[in-house]
Amino acid sequence: MIDVGLVGLDTSHAEAFASTLSDFGDMELNGIWDGGSVREQAYVEDFCDTYNTCRYEDLDQMVDRVDAAMVLTVNWETHRPIAIRFLEEGVPTLVDKPLAGNRKDVDAIAEATEHAPLFGGSAVPFHPDFDDIPRGEDDRTMFAAGYNDFFYYRVHLTDTLRLLADADWADVTPTAKPGTTVDIRFTNETHATLRFDGNSVGGSFSILDVGDRTRTIEIPAKKEALREMYGPYLETFRNVVYGERDTTDRILDSAGLLLAIETALAKGQTVRPNDDAIDDLHVDGVAFLDQYDPYY
Repeated sequence: MIDVGLVGLDTSHAEAFASTLSDFGDMELNGIWDGGSVREQAYVEDFCDTYNTCRYEDLDQMVDRVDAAMVLTVNWETHRPIAIRFLEEGVPTLVDKPLAGNRKDVDAIAEATEHAPLFGGSAVPFHPDFDDIPRGEDDRTMFAAGYNDFFYYRVHLTDTLRLLADADWADVTPTAKPGTTVDIRFTNETHATLRFDGNSVGGSFSILDVGDRTRTIEIPAKKEALREMYGPYLETFRNVVYGERDTTDRILDSAGLLLAIETALAKGQTVRPNDDAIDDLHVDGVAFLDQYDPYY
């Protein structure tokens, strides 16, 4: 049995993931830790009652008693210290989107993955509708559109295109118009154009893939679609915990790509992996937390 520790009840993912874990016969919620940034005490107590689990007051206690950890705090500035605490003790760790808001945090988490594997990011690319899109084809072109144009939502398109490209990113170039749009080139010469500020009315994440054939995928922003992607997402984490799959490099590269996109948009220039401009970027997770309101 895999004992899973859940860190942070801030988002709707905590309930969704806890519920999904019950579908696996060999994964069990061992306990939760919550810092009280979003949820009231009554919510935490109800959560523990609903999922028949305990609350840890100290993360150090949880680290010693779990086989895997899920870091779901909405303030991404907490991800580095929490994730490192588990990874350095050899605990495979899932970190919810976005991994980090600056390169120093990404680098520190990367260093800690020498001890245990990393998973996480957006669940959107794990929706079953993407199963028929090939991974890693050379010389293909992809287009993607999302909605809610800010750092927290850009992760969905970024992680999806990085997974489908199945190659590291090479450069990011902001386009003049329309909207908030960037062009990305990957090391296998896959090219992608991402527009982040699509209409939020009937919002969806939509992909056009032009490779060996033309394919289109549209994932609506509905609870049904979310449920369909959470199962495969956590199944992949299960495989990571068992050592059957290692997603660490992709997660780290995708996190770097997200920072590069933010930098390219802010600077109005092409950005490459080793550019110093990325070092100047700091996306404020505390400010996002202050205005955050969970769906439920």
